[in-house]
Amino acid sequence: MPTAAKRRPKALHKGDRIAVVSPASAVRAKQSLDAGIARLRRLGFRPQLMPHALASLDYPSKGQLAGSDDDRLADLQAAISDPQWRGIFCTRGGYGVTRLLERIDFAPLRKDPKPVLGYSDITALLAAQWKSAGVVGFHGPMVATTEKFASGRDCAALQDALVTDTRHAPELPRMGTPHVICPGQSEGVLVGGNLSLVVALIGTPWEIDTHGAILFLEDVDEAPYSIDRMLTQLLQTGALRHARGVVLGDFHLDETPLASESPRVVRVLRDRLSALSCPVAHGFPFGHRPRAWTLPFGGRARLDAGDEGKPAALVLLEPAVV
Repeated sequence: MPTAAKRRPKALHKGDRIAVVSPASAVRAKQSLDAGIARLRRLGFRPQLMPHALASLDYPSKGQLAGSDDDRLADLQAAISDPQWRGIFCTRGGYGVTRLLERIDFAPLRKDPKPVLGYSDITALLAAQWKSAGVVGFHGPMVATTEKFASGRDCAALQDALVTDTRHAPELPRMGTPHVICPGQSEGVLVGGNLSLVVALIGTPWEIDTHGAILFLEDVDEAPYSIDRMLTQLLQTGALRHARGVVLGDFHLDETPLASESPRVVRVLRDRLSALSCPVAHGFPFGHRPRAWTLPFGGRARLDAGDEGKPAALVLLEPAVV
């Protein structure tokens, strides 16, 4: 659970201004970004690129960051602090958010909660705002990835509903056939995101607390041994043992098509997680894949994992915004 009391962000409405930020890597596909901006405008919002959203800075060991740490922080802090911005949508992930966490002031977000959207490296931002301010965030396709990863009408509608609907718990589209590793049913707060970032936060002030939570995890292009090592670390720290459930999304490799599961990865997931005492299921449609779900980081959900051989289901139990 977060250190601060839980706060759901205020819903977005037509005409609201959305700050489009790049707190991690530089935008590589301007065409995809333009398509994402156009989609937000069609929804009636007023998206605006923050001053350094299109910046690019070569960093020897980290590729291209979207500008210096100071510049990326300035954009993000302005979006958090200035009440004219009613939402904060990230362009893409990559790398760079963890370099900023010590310097972000989340106090204005606690006083004026607003939707923050992103995944991949943005997992660190969602975890930090949850731990520091108790504000629900949104783990899902971003402005420069929306057209590729949330192009399905049902998934786009889900993302829209999560940030606008104050009356209903949005329904997660039924896609694929999630498989049970450990049967059972549980309810809890959804926390998690990209497996590499969840592990990277261990031992920091923003480490994700899984007590009483349903932990959701995904990753991309990580070798099976690397996934094994990270899951082992979560087991050894107690994070997986303390969770009420574990929900596994996309873990595809270069050798497998998008949205398909590598048998080698599935064997690792089963080997590492089959002894857990909580329900566990894999194959859910979120992460680095087409038509990806958006999930409320901090929202309550129920995991229905029946007998092995029957599809599992994840159900949201409350609106994500107020």
